[in-house]
Amino acid sequence: MADNIEKNESIQSYMNYSEQRLMNEDSFLKQKQTQEEDPQAFEQSETHSQNKQIDPMLQQNDEEQEQEIQPIELNPLQIFESKKMEIIQNCQKNKNLYTDPDFPINNSSLYKDPQKPPEFAKDIKSVKWVRPHEISKDAKFVIDFEGDYKQGAFGESWFVGAVVIVGQMKKYNEKQNKQTQQLSQQQISQLEKLILDYDQFDDCGFVAFQFFKNGEWKQVIVDTLLPFDQDSKQILFTQCANPSEFWLPLMEKAYCKLHGNYETICDGHIGEGLVDLTGGIAEINSLRDPQLSKMIENDQLWQVLLQTHKLQFFMGCMNHNETKGTKNADTGTHGILENHHYGIVDVREFPKEKLRLMRIRNVWGPEGGWNGAFSDDSEEWDKHRNLREELKLVFKSKKSDGTWWMSYQDWHQHFNKFYICKVFPESWQQYAIQGNWFGKTLGGVCPLKMPSEGLPDYVQVDTDEKWFNNPQYKIKVHKETKLYLSLMLEDEKITQQPYVACNLMVIANKARLSRIWERPPNQDIVIDMNPKGDIQAQREITQYLILKNFEGKTFGNYMVVPNMIVNETRKEEKRNFILRIFSSDKIDVAEMAETLEIQQEGSWNETSAGGKRKYDNGKENPNWCKNPQYFLNLSVSTHLKIILRRQGQVKRAKGTKIGMTICRFDKAPSNSLNIIKQQKGGGTNLVRLLKQTQQQLEAPKMVGIQRKLLIGSNEKFKQSTYFNEDVAALYFHFNPTEGPFIIIPSLDQEDRSANYKLTIYSNQEVELTRLDETKNQVHIGKWEQDISDGGCHLYEDPYEKDTSKRTWTMNPKYSLQFFEPIHITITLCIAEKNWKSKTKNTVGGMIGVYLIEKSENKITTQQIVRVPNFLPINEIQEEFDLQPTKNGYYIMPTTYQSKIHGQFILAVQGDKEFTLQALK
Repeated sequence: MADNIEKNESIQSYMNYSEQRLMNEDSFLKQKQTQEEDPQAFEQSETHSQNKQIDPMLQQNDEEQEQEIQPIELNPLQIFESKKMEIIQNCQKNKNLYTDPDFPINNSSLYKDPQKPPEFAKDIKSVKWVRPHEISKDAKFVIDFEGDYKQGAFGESWFVGAVVIVGQMKKYNEKQNKQTQQLSQQQISQLEKLILDYDQFDDCGFVAFQFFKNGEWKQVIVDTLLPFDQDSKQILFTQCANPSEFWLPLMEKAYCKLHGNYETICDGHIGEGLVDLTGGIAEINSLRDPQLSKMIENDQLWQVLLQTHKLQFFMGCMNHNETKGTKNADTGTHGILENHHYGIVDVREFPKEKLRLMRIRNVWGPEGGWNGAFSDDSEEWDKHRNLREELKLVFKSKKSDGTWWMSYQDWHQHFNKFYICKVFPESWQQYAIQGNWFGKTLGGVCPLKMPSEGLPDYVQVDTDEKWFNNPQYKIKVHKETKLYLSLMLEDEKITQQPYVACNLMVIANKARLSRIWERPPNQDIVIDMNPKGDIQAQREITQYLILKNFEGKTFGNYMVVPNMIVNETRKEEKRNFILRIFSSDKIDVAEMAETLEIQQEGSWNETSAGGKRKYDNGKENPNWCKNPQYFLNLSVSTHLKIILRRQGQVKRAKGTKIGMTICRFDKAPSNSLNIIKQQKGGGTNLVRLLKQTQQQLEAPKMVGIQRKLLIGSNEKFKQSTYFNEDVAALYFHFNPTEGPFIIIPSLDQEDRSANYKLTIYSNQEVELTRLDETKNQVHIGKWEQDISDGGCHLYEDPYEKDTSKRTWTMNPKYSLQFFEPIHITITLCIAEKNWKSKTKNTVGGMIGVYLIEKSENKITTQQIVRVPNFLPINEIQEEFDLQPTKNGYYIMPTTYQSKIHGQFILAVQGDKEFTLQALK
């Protein structure tokens, strides 16, 4: 079937490949050659690591403490051997051949829907599952791995094309390196590695293979029954050209079993097949892409081909036509078949002759081959007779092996797809890390930072609310190191989940953080592979890069952050991924611990929607303190993301934005007071200094929490931007001695209703307590001119001696009710910053609070529970231990002198529930 490959696939990888890698990979080749010439010596000098399991990282502080945990797993090959022995015993006991119960011999193994065969199967009338010996009396599992192959009734298989490319490398590299014997043992046995067992091909009727799937090698046992078209007398799918050889159709059957049925693998591309057969990484490119066209013009692509062939990587190409399939495909220009896979088996440059030649193989044999310049019958060979002997040419008139030569110029003109599969030597460290995006780890893309120009110092720009929660992995290098990174999704043919676009960021972590909490500076971003989703959804994206030690250091710490480019229609869809790392030198890899999470849900309503701290005109908003308040305490240095998100759809809040303010809870006991007390007494100066230092470093305790009423003029605080209707997010790194802290979420307008969720993500456990509204109430009041500005009963105007005319009972009144003994704290706060200048009388402008026991009669001084303590400050507090009464109590805020008007905030806190109601 035709490959479904997008135009811009992995182009950036190739640009890096050509610009960074070509001059560096000689060392890679030398490593391979050293290993091949003296494997034993090589093993003694290098530490080999393949598909390593990484250890979870238990983060204790910013300097990344790690605890190694070695997972105990049953070896998959042990499971395979146990299953194989069970099958052999059953076959011997029952004296029959094995029939696979997991891949039945019916249409369910052929088609996705057994009742609806695909269009390409409509001509197949009669299918019978037969053993190889029913097809050929001389049936053998393998006669020659390097033989040709034939299409079955359903056309070409891209998977088999990959098999042939992997298998051909042994044959042609052996010829090329016959004198030096430097063929990589890894590639000599690559095809044979896939075949786990065929000893029971005859006796028990089963064989076993393995494939690299979803980051690990999967073992597959199948019986030897093959689907056979009784009309055409051929196997439905691929068959060996030799009718007595059956290893390829049986391998294809095992691969189909892994995917559920034969039809499933009819769609795919050869790059995926190469990865599944080798465990390497594949790169697929369009030769018509503008960036690759530039590489052709400046000779970079030719250098890539030479180096790739030198490294004995697998290469292939295709003339892709999206409008056509593979069965009975047209022959394009000069004999090349459209949508058929061809292998690249040799790349040669002849400077003397000024020739660049490539040897191509048709994986389906001699048909569909090149008939242009340098083909078998080309006159070009007569012009370069000396090359015939050097290349040991065999033409069709003798024996064709399905290969031909063509010039590099003709190659990139007549093919439009080019792919490479890189299989790394055992000297390279290799990691395969299983991960997933789900819930909070489905963090999406890394947004750009919000601009901060023109904002006040106390406004902190909002940060991303999701990206930082993506899985993160630390790579620590100890020298300049070449790496390939592969981000692979689980195969959609197995999961039935379509591929999604992904991205991979590599970030220099110079601060050795436990996690990258927000977008780093551009100079710290080493790689950002696919930030805008230009590389469309596919199974795997790859990246080559070089990581170095930090300047002046013997190491370099980097963070790898894979993310899915989230589709709004699939917000909560879980996706598994495999991060593979191939490293030329020793590296340390660790998975960073997930963030800790704590949540509180709440709402703004008519009593708690106080709006933001300042009005648009810059004036303080006294109602701000009515918003819900949360108290946050830390025990160790902690990184935090504080995220406020609107919940549900509330029409009344439409058009309003959300945000928050973070400040210190300054009502906590002060360490500085404790230090002063400790200074008196015995001990040396050093002892006293140590005691003071210890007290300063101790985490404060969150006791006696009280509502925050105002932000003081000299008080430090941070506020979000209020730019978004749905979410606000702030990042902080706090030490515990800087706290405790108060978080005050709000809408940007008063008296609006909305629900919200407050979430704190952190790298350490935190304590979060919401202010109990039933025990903490606040009212915004006013001493109104000539209405409620009565002053106190103690003030005597020198011109007014008649006590019956005193106005102190005119002050605003609040009814306090409770039903069990209670301890209350009453706080009165002036809501105006210019209070002193406004009153022009320090004594008269003093404030206090009356607590009056209610009676059915008029208020008199006899009902005062305690005479107010008047002070010339903007905030006072009074505490009372009270017993419940029949009528309850009045709370009456007052100024010392009458005729002073202005706004105030009255807050009452109790250790029991109570009600507080303003009286008109």
